[in-house]
Amino acid sequence: METLIIILLALLIAYFGGSALYLFVLALASKVKTRSNFQSVEKRNKFLVMVPAYKEDAVIIESTKRNMALRYQYPKRAFDYVVIADGLKLETVKTLRNLGADVLEVKFEKSTKVKSLQEAMKVYGENRTYNATLILDADNVMDMHFLTKANQYINRGMKAIQGNRAAANGQNTIALLDGLSELANQEMICKGANVLGLSSKLSGSAMVFDFELFKSVVFDLTAIGGFDKELELAFTAKKVFIHFAEDLVIKDEKVGSFQHFSKQRGRWLESQYTFLRKSIKPAFKALLKGNFDYFHKTMQLALPPRALAPFVMLMLVLLSLLTGNVVLITLAIIGTVANFGAYIVCLPFKVLLKNGLKLVVALPKLVLSTLNAFTWMKKSRTEFIHTPHNAV
Repeated sequence: METLIIILLALLIAYFGGSALYLFVLALASKVKTRSNFQSVEKRNKFLVMVPAYKEDAVIIESTKRNMALRYQYPKRAFDYVVIADGLKLETVKTLRNLGADVLEVKFEKSTKVKSLQEAMKVYGENRTYNATLILDADNVMDMHFLTKANQYINRGMKAIQGNRAAANGQNTIALLDGLSELANQEMICKGANVLGLSSKLSGSAMVFDFELFKSVVFDLTAIGGFDKELELAFTAKKVFIHFAEDLVIKDEKVGSFQHFSKQRGRWLESQYTFLRKSIKPAFKALLKGNFDYFHKTMQLALPPRALAPFVMLMLVLLSLLTGNVVLITLAIIGTVANFGAYIVCLPFKVLLKNGLKLVVALPKLVLSTLNAFTWMKKSRTEFIHTPHNAV
């Protein structure tokens, strides 16, 4: 029995500790300074900006008003701003059109972001004047120079680009935690991965793609939730490198309650493990053919929930101490230090210092909310669980 317990502990330490060391390496890589040498290419590309909006009347007018202001900085004739209206009120649709946005009204028996994007591409996909497409969430507000900078990246020949989703709100502890989680992900799994020559993750919005490339994959997407993960796999399977552009900034609203956090993470976890199951065999085949980027993207899906991992590592340290096994104790401590170290390395020290106490107090509730997320996974398999937005 004792041997069985030690083997089980060893497997758990290997999984969680190995994941922690992987994140620590990415966190260190994110601190490597890289040069951004833009070529002086004057071509102005035309963008199709698509904004899927499912019952987002509370935010879509304000975000559209602010995003349409970019026409004074990046000419309106050089981008079409399309709100894909799924369940929006008639007065909202009318206001959006008065603001200068195109509105494509759609209706589905079961709504998903993928279906909305596919409908938009059916309507706009044959327009040969578009060079690139940009996907935003309904609450997203672009930085004033977003399209100008995106234009430069496209002119450099980049086909898939993930922008920087900066927190638009931090009105309470969970919003602050969600914002820090997003920042850590961007530092490690976007920037750090790029530094090591690997594709960035995609985050569902602030994504810029070559128009023809996106058109070539969008109609093959089937995701109910987590279509960004399906896109990552589709692009890396084609050996398309995904770049992270830190200076392509949009403001993104973070969840404002632990209940919404649980629902959102449940949707994400379901999509993560669903695509892991689907891609594991193709990933090993791709590795044999030299496509390490696709293999890496698949293995990334095997990472444990990052909100839970530090606490599991602490438990593994305690359990290892009870066994008295020096090897297990040492490995568990190394994994724990690596896990906490990854976040210390990549998160702003001033923010952690200023908000440290309230973050620590909120951590038990965060763990419970993450555990509760597993209860939403089953529902996420057949139904898109919408996270409502309330403020821009």
